[in-house]
Amino acid sequence: MDTLPHILDEAVRRYGDRPALAQHGGADAPAYTYRDVGRLAARAAGRLASRGIEPAAAVALLSENRPEWGIVYFAIARAGAVCVPLDARLGATAIRTILRRSRTRLLLVSRSLQALAEEAAPDPGGPAVATLEDLLAEPAAAPEPSAPDRHVTGSDVAVLSFTSGTTGTSKAIVLTHRNIASNASTGAARMVVSAADRLLSILPLNHLFEQTAGLLIPLIAGASVTYPGSLNPRTLVSAMRASRTTIALVVPAVLRLFRKRILADAGSAWKRRLFRAACGASRAGGRLGLPVGRVVFRRVHEAFGGAMRFFISGGAPLDPEVARFFRDLGLTVLEGYGLSEAAPIVSCNTLDERAAGSVGRPLPGVEVRIDPVGARDGVGEILVRGPNVMAGYFEDPRATEEALAGGWLRTGDLGRIDEAGYLYVVGRSKDLIVGESGKNVYPEEIEAAIRLCPLVREVCVLGHRMPGAAERGEEVVALVVPDAEALSREYEPADEEGLRAAVREACASLPVHKRPRYLAVWPGEFPRTTTMKLKKHEIRHRLAEVPLRPL
Repeated sequence: MDTLPHILDEAVRRYGDRPALAQHGGADAPAYTYRDVGRLAARAAGRLASRGIEPAAAVALLSENRPEWGIVYFAIARAGAVCVPLDARLGATAIRTILRRSRTRLLLVSRSLQALAEEAAPDPGGPAVATLEDLLAEPAAAPEPSAPDRHVTGSDVAVLSFTSGTTGTSKAIVLTHRNIASNASTGAARMVVSAADRLLSILPLNHLFEQTAGLLIPLIAGASVTYPGSLNPRTLVSAMRASRTTIALVVPAVLRLFRKRILADAGSAWKRRLFRAACGASRAGGRLGLPVGRVVFRRVHEAFGGAMRFFISGGAPLDPEVARFFRDLGLTVLEGYGLSEAAPIVSCNTLDERAAGSVGRPLPGVEVRIDPVGARDGVGEILVRGPNVMAGYFEDPRATEEALAGGWLRTGDLGRIDEAGYLYVVGRSKDLIVGESGKNVYPEEIEAAIRLCPLVREVCVLGHRMPGAAERGEEVVALVVPDAEALSREYEPADEEGLRAAVREACASLPVHKRPRYLAVWPGEFPRTTTMKLKKHEIRHRLAEVPLRPL
């Protein structure tokens, strides 16, 4: 299967009237079988063609997560057009920039976001605006345009994905049908998703992680996908229970929120001690192969729907302590690694093959190597090659040449590969801190340690050259957002000394050269991408706004 229409046609042929995509919300909420998805996508493709959408024309898609998103995604592909997924959290100015850069012909938008779309696309000669609801509406009396007879090939461009700009100006990633279809096909085989599985779609569909692993892979496997309609914890719990969710894609930030809520529900001090003792018993039982966690923490499992097989975590490194926490509860978290330029999955753990702290082995057909070979501790830049690697950056030959030098995708991520072939990601090359000692410091390791501090809600670690001390190299700087509620239970909210002492204690187990030398309380929330990654370049630019004090 090397095109998106081929994936959908094969899924319809195999699974027909099985449930495919559904909205959570009761008996009246929209629900579609595989046959429905195929029929509606073909009809919508005909309507796109009747609007003058030619092959290779850019069609932008702006919508919250919902079943119709996937149907229209396939319709754009069947029409031979290029889908430009948009982040619903972007403002009108940013959306307008993307529409201009991509030369979008038509902007498809959910009715709830129509005002934003019309504000973003007011240019004379700019894209027309149409709603998903109108595109998918039941036909009127007039004859319906038939699906266009367009031969889509694997080398045709399927998606133009604009990055979230974690490292500066966003780029537009050109992905062909073969890039995406090959990644989804091999990912489905590796992840062992089956027709009995029920996924909950939490992450935004404009992100390739959710598109591939949360939409295409389930459809290849014959599974069903439920869209909760809101990320409110109560709504998520309700959707998990109603759908009997077996798999959910998450980013580490979501797992940290789940962990915080579970610990908060533990209640008083003696209940928390009992909770920790139960975790210890579960850990001991796990070493003997006994599912103690599922029994002892039955109520936690019921809160996640009672049928959860595993979470898949991606988008950022997973804190080891968070992974251990869920393992103690008897809930499996499989970590993977990828990036948008790789469509996006590079490697993942499975239920049968996994290693603690690793992001798994590369997918079949995907090659990974570390550059330079023989780097200190085996750590170097992760390079990727395979059919999933992008065609390049849109209208940016210089950036394309730099990223694909020598036929390998230079990821900008640092990692190592063990003797068994498992990949370990240690950080971003741009974030690497080189101190006075010349030793490498990876911010992610320090952030993971500080997150264990109960008085800290968020943390960002950066390397910073202090004024007048440039010859000393970069200093390790920790920026924290306090947990105001936890802090007020222990200290006066305005008293930073208690917070500073708690951070020092959290970092005490780190080697001396990795401990933060300076600490600052960040005002408000950190800027983040759609998948909750810290926008460190933006935080760095605002570093002068916060007072750094020696820790």
